[in-house]
Amino acid sequence: MMSICKTLETIDFCCNRDAYSDAYTLLRKCRDDLMQYLFVLNVIQNKHGLTDEEAEKFTINSESMMKMIELDVSILVSSERKTDAELAMEKWIYNVLESSENKEDRKQFFDTSKYKSYLVSNNEKVKYIFENFLVDKWLREDRKLNNYVHANGIRFVMDNYVYQNKKEDKELIETLQNITDIFLSLLSVIDSIKFHSSDYLDALEMGMKPQEGSQYWVCPIIVEYMNDRFDKKLLQYIQNNEGNGMQFMAEYYAD
Repeated sequence: MMSICKTLETIDFCCNRDAYSDAYTLLRKCRDDLMQYLFVLNVIQNKHGLTDEEAEKFTINSESMMKMIELDVSILVSSERKTDAELAMEKWIYNVLESSENKEDRKQFFDTSKYKSYLVSNNEKVKYIFENFLVDKWLREDRKLNNYVHANGIRFVMDNYVYQNKKEDKELIETLQNITDIFLSLLSVIDSIKFHSSDYLDALEMGMKPQEGSQYWVCPIIVEYMNDRFDKKLLQYIQNNEGNGMQFMAEYYAD
């Protein structure tokens, strides 16, 4: 995520110099990195350790619980239950994915279209959101970003050095917002805890009693953005299905 922030800074640098072809090319990198983040996060959250049936065989005492933890960790460390996606992700983490012997893992999982396909196929909530709210937005922006990356017409090259009016700024910002919409929508049902505000932890660090329910507060700028930008049905679906009690609806924060 810090790398993505640096990419956004560079996009801003390009826009200030009217280098819009470069800005859009970097914007696709930003989109791709965000989708890769979601892919990795979803794979990590679905690691295959002990099954519920296996865990139920242990009793609630310290010795039994330690044995259960040790068994769970040993299963996670070994490859016996790891999916192909988990194994491929580990190669990415350990920087060996680029090796020629791992080309099949790259082909199967490491491409933005593959990230999307994996998420839709392995997360029912993501599938619902994509099919009902994001398909048109995804296709429109994907086509635009590909046009700039592959220079599918002279205009996509000319935009880099021919003076552009502020219309180009607005179009690029809208593309960035659409990418942000897609990312926030999917992250909210993959791991809504990532949206938490700092109020609860700030109170604890200051030795104060946290305000009741503040552990479920979402960062204010995200609440404002999502409630201003998102389809109301999408926002309600997220609220109903985020899974951790996080409060995305603006009405939760009305005085």
